[in-house]
Amino acid sequence: MMELQQVLGLGDQAQGYRENARNSAGQPARGGIVKSFGLATYESNVLKCTYQSCLPGGFCLKKINFLFLLLIVSAMLACGGGGGSGTSTPLGASGTSTQPGAIHWQQVNTPQGATHVNFVDFAANGHWFIADMALGFYRSTDQGATWTKINTGLSTTFGWTINVNPGNGELIASTFSSGGANAYPVRFYRSNDEGNSWAAIPYSGLSSATARTGCVFAANNNLVCGGFWAPFPASGAWFSTDGGQTVTAATTTSTNSGTVYALALNPTTTDLWMGTEQNGIFRSTDNGATWTVESPADTNVDPVHGIRDGNIYAITFDRGGNVLFGSQGGIWKSTRTGSGFNWTNVKNNSNTADGEALGRDANGTLYYGHHLDTKDPTVVYCSTDDGNTWVACDSGLPQFKQANRLVVNPADGRLYAVVRDEAPSQGVLYRTVNPVQ
Repeated sequence: MMELQQVLGLGDQAQGYRENARNSAGQPARGGIVKSFGLATYESNVLKCTYQSCLPGGFCLKKINFLFLLLIVSAMLACGGGGGSGTSTPLGASGTSTQPGAIHWQQVNTPQGATHVNFVDFAANGHWFIADMALGFYRSTDQGATWTKINTGLSTTFGWTINVNPGNGELIASTFSSGGANAYPVRFYRSNDEGNSWAAIPYSGLSSATARTGCVFAANNNLVCGGFWAPFPASGAWFSTDGGQTVTAATTTSTNSGTVYALALNPTTTDLWMGTEQNGIFRSTDNGATWTVESPADTNVDPVHGIRDGNIYAITFDRGGNVLFGSQGGIWKSTRTGSGFNWTNVKNNSNTADGEALGRDANGTLYYGHHLDTKDPTVVYCSTDDGNTWVACDSGLPQFKQANRLVVNPADGRLYAVVRDEAPSQGVLYRTVNPVQ
């Protein structure tokens, strides 16, 4: 049922081409516009906009042919010339889009002392919620200006994830076992008053943490959650038809080794997807009750038929409903083949840039964050062609860090990123300066 088509990621075969222009200090160059043709990239700001001038307004034209004049005019437009302001319209703003490299980021205020931010989510009413790995959970009702701690009813303050149910605004939060497996209880909680009080969800079968994406809400509003590691033969996944008051263990048709690293709802097909540690990606067509494997196992499990898809931490979908997931091998993308799926490696990881986060805005632009890689300073990549090619989108972000949460705030249309430095285990919240949708 499963076929394999492993194709090297475009743009990764020639590392000599940077996916976004950078200046001598290593920062993304201002005004650079990057386009891709096949395996090569070119940068429009190669023409540096330094052509000296003699005419009124400070421009000098020597005797040049018409074709070269066109090139000069194009360069001026790319660099903000021709009387414009020199600024770029962000993706999705005012109904228009520019190249993803125009995206710029700024740090967002978080609670004092909350230096281990791990997760963020947003309610339709504009309220924000974060999980901090040491201090628990917080709510902001004024776009991050002030924060209120919301830990009443929790057994620990080791915050891991917090999700807002888009259907009713209820919160689902989870904690992890700080200090190693089974050191502290891994728990799920629910709240119908934005965290003023919490009720424990009756599931306690995990030893380390819950899924890195948090829970997912199925098309029929089932609550579907999971984590790692669950004792054999449990899958580590469960679903609830009543918002977490009661739960039922989910089953898999083949082993997932008791690990659920990622969960996502495909908005096009309404099926659910689950990322595992070494057993590939699974799919559910019954709102989370049963799961079937849809990709080969990792090469560590199956050296002959496997692909490098261990540690599937992130899942998203393109505009056509095709699946993309981030793993140790980078980004894999699906194409449907009747009863199964082909998987293509659209962005390869040749070092330690394991996939950490994937997101998508309403325009279909995709966003990608990866694990710390000393050979790749870029923190966030973007794709405007459904994941086939990727360019750097990290102007304003610190280099050589990792983004492990990428999500659009429906209230302001901006993209938010939890950016982590794994050495001190610190997490900081950033957002795009302008809306992306």
